[in-house]
Amino acid sequence: MDPVLTQLSEKIEAAIHHFKMEIAGIRAGRANPALVENIPVDAYGSKMKLVEVGNISAPQPTLLTVQVWDASILDNVIKAIQEAKLGFNPSNEGTLIRLPIPPLTSERREEFIKLLHQKMEQARVEIRQIRHDSRNLWKKEQEDGKYGEDEFFRREKLLQELVDKKILEVESLGKAKEEELTQI
Repeated sequence: MDPVLTQLSEKIEAAIHHFKMEIAGIRAGRANPALVENIPVDAYGSKMKLVEVGNISAPQPTLLTVQVWDASILDNVIKAIQEAKLGFNPSNEGTLIRLPIPPLTSERREEFIKLLHQKMEQARVEIRQIRHDSRNLWKKEQEDGKYGEDEFFRREKLLQELVDKKILEVESLGKAKEEELTQI
């Protein structure tokens, strides 16, 4: 890869990683710890992610369990799960919280598909914004005489190829998640 694009590629990869984390939290009908791991929980005087206060596992396709490490925050964890409005009804069994995953209704699937499309558009916009910012910086550097017009156009072409490739990656990740959401 061209050294000019190394830093930009890292920024774009970070945007795609963020997109992957976002869509992992969209429920698709089977249990996945990513559905709940980023739920904010009031613990020890601050907000912590659920994954930071206990072990999350999926022992069955329709069940998640949360093994809380400190029983004193159990009620806070249950409250946080309920406030997340993910459609889960947590049941308390000592330090273990069971989260049965209800089957998705067709309306709920449609809502999740709309949410997925919003997340995809946010990722595309973020990638385009990186392109825009880089192009403006290069234009300013070219006007300041750091390099010529040919170099500017070469960089611009390489950046556009990278952006096109990464937007296609976002599209394919989105299509895969949409197929997962439409399966019954």
